[in-house]
Amino acid sequence: MFFSPIKTEPIPERVLSISQIVADKSPIDEKELERILVPIELNTAKTSYFRPVFDTAVELGLIGYDDTDRVVFTGDKKDIKSLKEFRRFCISKVFYDSTTDFYKMISCFLSVNDEWLKFGSVTTSNEIIRMINRETDISSQKLEKDVILGVRFWINFLGFGYFQETAKIFLPNMYTALKDFMVLGDLEKGQEYSVEDFLNNLHSGSAVALKNVKTTQTLNLAMSNALRLMHDNKEIELKFYLDSEKTWHLFPNEEHEFTSDITHIVIRKW
Repeated sequence: MFFSPIKTEPIPERVLSISQIVADKSPIDEKELERILVPIELNTAKTSYFRPVFDTAVELGLIGYDDTDRVVFTGDKKDIKSLKEFRRFCISKVFYDSTTDFYKMISCFLSVNDEWLKFGSVTTSNEIIRMINRETDISSQKLEKDVILGVRFWINFLGFGYFQETAKIFLPNMYTALKDFMVLGDLEKGQEYSVEDFLNNLHSGSAVALKNVKTTQTLNLAMSNALRLMHDNKEIELKFYLDSEKTWHLFPNEEHEFTSDITHIVIRKW
């Protein structure tokens, strides 16, 4: 899913569920695990979603096999005690390899800003499929089949934005993901950072949202929306100092107090 072909079956809740089952019953036979996760009486699909979900939990290092080929829990139980903890665990693990289709897709969703809002549904628009193909080199055939649908669940869950469910339009706002990257990067409350130091101190996985940021000193729409929302919530305070060495640019928003330029960020709470 993250480091192999993207699939639609391993939605976050299923991956968390299989991990919690194994953590509770480990060691467990694989067939028994499948019967618990996908009860026979409820399984009306032609193919089971068990294997893609199982493989994704293995990718995350949460489950594996022991010497007798029984399934065992290989992670840390604190990472699966809730959806919030599981989300933060995932966001810390899945963005180390920028060559994967998953990384490329998330980066593409964030870097195009509002360019494809006018094209309609992310999952069906041919123009959007062509745009993603140009940005990622993922074949149009793969995009038309499962890839966009598979990523849609995770981009919501990981906190990079929202899909307007009726029209399937993506609205970039990485408020939740940014707060996780801040926590994982151990940014200090009460500390004032230059924007450059703020970005450098975020967890390394945040690079997926920072394509070309260091060279252009311009933040994408998803990051800009997140910073403005955190500022409005008094979780951070955005600052602009005229004598600062570097000025950074938010995606323009004429209705906000900070229409574009900022130089520093003060961490208040989160």
